[in-house]
Amino acid sequence: MTTLPPFYSTGNKKSFGFVTARSRWPNILNTAVEDIESFGASVQSDPKIIVESVKSLIKSLEDNEELVLFTEKEIEMIPSLKSYNDSFPYYQSLQSEPLTWHLSPWLFTECYIYRKLDLYIKSQGGEWANYDVFERLKRETFIGSVHGVLELAALYDNLEISNENLPLLFEELIEVSLWGNATDLSLLANATLEDIQSVQGKKARDASKAHVLANDLPAAWQQLLKSEQKPKRIDIVLDNAGFEFYCDLALTLFLLDTKLCDEVVFHCKSRPWMVSDTMVKDYALWVEDMKILIAESNNDKHLQNFLDKVEHYYANGQFKLVDNEFWTVDLEYSKIQKGGKYGGDELHQYFLNSTLVIIKGDLNYRKLTSDREWPKTTSFKESLGDLAHNGIHVLALRTCKADVCVGLKEGDEERVIKESGEEWCTLGKWAVISYSDGV
Repeated sequence: MTTLPPFYSTGNKKSFGFVTARSRWPNILNTAVEDIESFGASVQSDPKIIVESVKSLIKSLEDNEELVLFTEKEIEMIPSLKSYNDSFPYYQSLQSEPLTWHLSPWLFTECYIYRKLDLYIKSQGGEWANYDVFERLKRETFIGSVHGVLELAALYDNLEISNENLPLLFEELIEVSLWGNATDLSLLANATLEDIQSVQGKKARDASKAHVLANDLPAAWQQLLKSEQKPKRIDIVLDNAGFEFYCDLALTLFLLDTKLCDEVVFHCKSRPWMVSDTMVKDYALWVEDMKILIAESNNDKHLQNFLDKVEHYYANGQFKLVDNEFWTVDLEYSKIQKGGKYGGDELHQYFLNSTLVIIKGDLNYRKLTSDREWPKTTSFKESLGDLAHNGIHVLALRTCKADVCVGLKEGDEERVIKESGEEWCTLGKWAVISYSDGV
């Protein structure tokens, strides 16, 4: 039996998890306290109990206390918390010291801390039951990106789509979704086929792709073309709300406008998660914010066209948003399998009927690869474990913001280290586009 590499740990000084546990988590929780106090005042609901609990959690972090199991009462209120308790013995068996904030598997502990925060808030019921502690940050991120929002809407509105440039446009829209910006799409706006095929056009595209270290997109494109599924559905497991969500919607419009697929389904988190992750309710807020931007931009026609198209596809059921508890338990995505717990079986059955499952972002990638210390040249399929062979077509779009990364060629890591230093994999400057056919 092959020995698997260890998980990245909050105790590893060379891991970004080391800094995360000691600096980033306390900072995130302190900001959450401010938002909780502000919300409590706005709804005239005393946040004292929640604030005290979160401050106690911060002190626990700073004092490096042991992780504790969720109580039976807490699990009775939120049953999926049992997943964390189920996993405790396994993770404890991997080390002789107790599991503490500063010495434990990074991915497990990161998920655990967000569930603790969510539990403290939901425990108060009433106005707090559906409160999103990260909503302000998510909305501000989008509104603050007004120039990019206007640019992307105009670029999309002016695209000249033809059978000849369809593959390249697909590639560019994928990169827009990957990076969360409109830079790549601008290369093809109003471009003729001759422009696209020109030496200058090729150089511009090559420059934009230089930071994608592994690129399996051609295989995913072929899967999209050859699939005879009716209706043809693409599932997108989302990452961030805000401007990145808007970029994901641009990709969605392209897929539906060109009839590359019949339906696009967004998979969201069922609770506030990792500060910026998208929830189903964020769609309605995005519509509100788009209407504000349209009004403030003198009824910009490109923004209006973008919103009208999205709302049309949403109204007729071609664009949907769903959530599942599985995305916020601690389990790695190899547990999306027949008989999988906490929603894993349900997702497996659903994704078997998908033409392509696009899984976005850094945290999702860490769950795909189990956040283990794989050599960077490990194949993507090997890192997926059982998910690589369970019939699901997976396309991962990931900008690197944590230690784990696979699928690189020999020499790639050394080259990137020379350019960006030893911490290259946490800078968000490099990316991978990785595909598994599920066979």
